[in-house]
Amino acid sequence: MDNEFPSIKTSNGKASDAAASRHELRRCRRLPAARRSPVWPVILATLIILGMLLAFHQLVKGVVRQSDLRHKAVALHAEATWRCNKLRGRDASGSCLLRINAEARRDAVVQARNIP
Repeated sequence: MDNEFPSIKTSNGKASDAAASRHELRRCRRLPAARRSPVWPVILATLIILGMLLAFHQLVKGVVRQSDLRHKAVALHAEATWRCNKLRGRDASGSCLLRINAEARRDAVVQARNIP
């Protein structure tokens, strides 16, 4: 079996069979023109970047929501503490503060259990 590969001349004028076979292999493995187009990598990169931006947006949105809830809880606790301190009588304000702090601890435990 005599395979005939096109010979490629090197700089010294000799034909290189190895270079010819590599050239033939590259020619056989070429992709269709539509897939060789530089548009596909750009589209793929754009989709990856958009996906990453969407994930980042969701993360930031969740952090902002959690921060807002924490800020509201601190404000409500501060207001309840202020009201307890304004009650007349040491026993009334002390029991009110104990009740508020007990509820705050209970809520913190419930929230800690709900965090995945």
